[in-house]
This record gives sequence, C-alpha cells and structure tokens, in this order.
Amino acid sequence: MPGPGWEGGDRSTDDKQMLLAQKRKVYNAVPTASSTSEQDAVLPTATVLPSASPPQIIAYHRRWWVVGTFCLLGIAQGAVWNCWGPISDSAKLVYGWTDGKIAMLANWGCIAFFVFAPGLMYINADRLRLSVVLTALLIAVGTGLRCIPASTGIATILINIGQFLNGIAGIMLMAAPPLISSTWFPPNQRTTATAISSIFNYVGTSVGYLIGPLFVSQPHLTPNSTLQYNDTVVEDISGQIMKLMYVECGYCTAVFLAILIYFPSKPPTPPSLSAAMNRLDFRTGVKKLFRHGQFWLVCLAYCVPGGVIGGWTAVLDVILSPHGISQIDAGWLGFYGNIAGCAMGLLLGRFADYFAGHLRLIIVVMMSCATGALTWFTIMLYGALPLTQVSLYISFILTMVSVNASVPLFLELVMETTYPIEEAVSAGVMTWGNNVFALIFLFVPLLPNVGVRWMNWAALGGVACSIPLLCVFRENYRRLHLDTGAVTQTHDDNERVINDDSIVEGRKGYQRI
Repeated sequence: MPGPGWEGGDRSTDDKQMLLAQKRKVYNAVPTASSTSEQDAVLPTATVLPSASPPQIIAYHRRWWVVGTFCLLGIAQGAVWNCWGPISDSAKLVYGWTDGKIAMLANWGCIAFFVFAPGLMYINADRLRLSVVLTALLIAVGTGLRCIPASTGIATILINIGQFLNGIAGIMLMAAPPLISSTWFPPNQRTTATAISSIFNYVGTSVGYLIGPLFVSQPHLTPNSTLQYNDTVVEDISGQIMKLMYVECGYCTAVFLAILIYFPSKPPTPPSLSAAMNRLDFRTGVKKLFRHGQFWLVCLAYCVPGGVIGGWTAVLDVILSPHGISQIDAGWLGFYGNIAGCAMGLLLGRFADYFAGHLRLIIVVMMSCATGALTWFTIMLYGALPLTQVSLYISFILTMVSVNASVPLFLELVMETTYPIEEAVSAGVMTWGNNVFALIFLFVPLLPNVGVRWMNWAALGGVACSIPLLCVFRENYRRLHLDTGAVTQTHDDNERVINDDSIVEGRKGYQRI
C-alpha cells in the first residue's frame, strides 16, 4: 500500500520512477541556444537536480510571527510616510509650509530609493534579518528626530530628515514581501503571504489618514480660504502635532524591539522545492531583467498606476480642499478607501492561491474596475455629475479597492515570470519604477502656478494605461510548475512523488511527506 502523499496507489514501480525522474527537473543558470521563446532565451532553462536526493520540505508555524512582525513594521512605515498630508492645513499654519513642501515630505521616500537602491543587492534570504532590523531602526530613529523640540526652521529640517530615513526603510518594505513568502511559505500560501506582508503597508497609510485628524485640529477657513488664527491657536495645534509625533515614535520603537528580539532570516528547512534552489546573483539578475521584454510589460503595468496613485493619495487633502472638502473628511475618505483595498487584497490573495495560474485575468478585471471608478470620481469633482458625499465615497473606495488589491498579484506574477532571479531583485526593480512615477507626480506641484486640477486626470491616465499592457503580456508560471512537481525524502529514506495536497500540519508546521 502506498504511504501518505502518494497519488494513485495502483501505479507500477516503473511508472513511479518515471514520474520521479520527470519531477526532478529544475531551473538553473545555464541558458541554451535551442530556446525558442523570449523568456527561455533570457532566463535559465531546465536541467537535472545535481544532488542525489531532494531537500526535505517543511513549513514552520513561526512563519506567522515573521510575517506578523513584518506587517507591524509596514504599518509603522506607512503611517509615518502619510503623516503630513492628512493634516496639511494644520502643518501650514504651524510651520508656514506650502503645498509643494507638503508634497516634498511624501516625496522623500522616492528620493531615498534612488540614492540607496544599490542596497537591494544585499537583500536575500540569508540577510533577511539584518535588512529588516536596519529597516525598523531607521523608522524608529526618523520618528525620534521629529520629537526633538526646536524652532520652526530647525523642526522643519528634522522632520524632513525623519521622512528621508523613513523613505529609506520603505525600500525594504516594498521589495521584501515576495522574498518573505518564498522563503517561509509553501506554494499554496505564497500569494496569500505576499498579500499580507505587502498590504499592511497600505494599512499604515490608512492609519495615517485616521490618527492625524484625530490628534490634530483643523484651522478654520475664511470665505477667501485664508487661515484664521492667533498665537494661542497656533500653540495649541503645535502641541497636538507634537503629541502625534510622540505616539508614532513610541509605536515604531516598540516594533523595532519586537523585531530585534526575534526575526530569523530563514527556516531550518525550505517550505518548497523552489525555495531550496539557488538564485542568480544581483548583477546577473539585473542584466537578465533588462533583456526580459515580458517583465517590462508587467512592470510598467504595475509601476505607472501604482506610482501615480501613491502620489495622488499622499496629497488627497490638497486635491480635495478646493472643492470644499475638509482635511477631516479627506482623512476619513482615504482611511476607508485604503482599508477596503487592504481587505480585498487579502481576499484576492487567498483566491489566487486556490485558483493558481490566473493572475493576469484577475488583475485585468481589477484595473478595469479602477479605471471606471476613477473616471466617475474625476468627472464628479469637475461638475459633470452631481458631487455628493455618498458618490464621492463609493467612487474613491472602488478605486482604492481595485488598485491596492492588485499589488500582491502583480508581485507574484512577476516572481513567477522571472524565476530563478532573486525575488528581492525583481521586486526591487518594480519598486524603483513605482517610485519614478511617484517622484514625477509629487515633483510637479513644486513648479510655479501648476495647481492641482491636473492630478485627477493624471491618476486616471496612469490606471487606464495598465490594461493594454497586461493584454499583450504572456504569462509564464515557472516557479509554480516546479513546485507542483516537488519531491522530498521521508524519514525511512524512501523517495515519494508529492503535490500541493500532500501537506500535513505537524508540530513544526506544514510538512510534505
């Protein structure tokens, strides 16, 4: 009788040996001249696993601690990044800032990425703990600098430095989710894990929309939109802003300590066969990505809407203020939109794990919904349709649900397409492109007499352009095809063919047997 994990107990020994030989094929770093497709010409082709027996495949319960603490860190970084947009009117009053300076605070994240992008070459499974600890330390130090009492001029400098440090931390938080999922999670949970670890950075953005207006009062506006204030009002609002700085610093410090106490780089044994395989080095991986046309199609489809929408939401209060919408209402709008998008992202991630191999179709549907919802939102603001609170909320929430929920699916689609290039390299290049478009979007308000009317139309165009790019993209699930034919070794040293259904929950976690 076949033991656990066998499929088809009546198979002959020869059939089993033939299947075993077929399922031992894996990707290595040797391209061949006989490749007929663009992807085969650029990426490694199949060969035979050099070792006599495949690695043991185990997924440990501790993976949930790893992804959970990483999510808490993502919340911290997102909340700090989105700290000033929701309280822009109050910040202008206390510090004398302009709309351009408010946008610049969010833009430091994009600038930091360009300066420290080479650091991505050090992000891999072996250095995961070091990278995450340094990320948490940067956020804690950055929020600590904002808590130093100082004059308006010095405080502005410290705040900008803090936002810059937080921006450096964002590099890791945007590039690492696929690496964490592939290092710690089995194939039938990878998209879910990527969704969890990437979506919670947007939860942090939502928290920024919520806690900012709750801690900081909005100054009153006169009919000509000038701030009405006296020294007492300025002092009160300044104290409220400092209280917000203390709360965020305390939370970020607590998360740093939790990660410092325990955050291992990788499990003792891999959760999948693809996780056990060596990846290409940074330089080779980048070279192959630049020659990979299909990667650039899906990369642009992700970066253009992601970057533009990221910049758009960072200055949502600035965009809505000319239409008579207060920073409190804008804050709640951003909060509900991001939370709904995060919830849908988690559901879609789990759905995609159950229906593997259909990522492109799901993403096209979501981006089409985002285009329709953002069209509705934009034409309402400019008078083509009646502007009501219900319509405003529905259109914005639908936009954020569609865009944010697509992020983990984009990441997983790229990881499948570019395997065995290091996950952090592929995700890092996508993050670089995302920041390019966010940087452009947030730099434009610094130009004189530009205004904000163009922002909604730019966001709409950015979302819509992803659809034709996805339609011509060709899917290739290299990593999934490898893992669905994975092999492991039992305790009695008898090799058995397994699939995704042969996973048993043991004391150490999921174990393939």
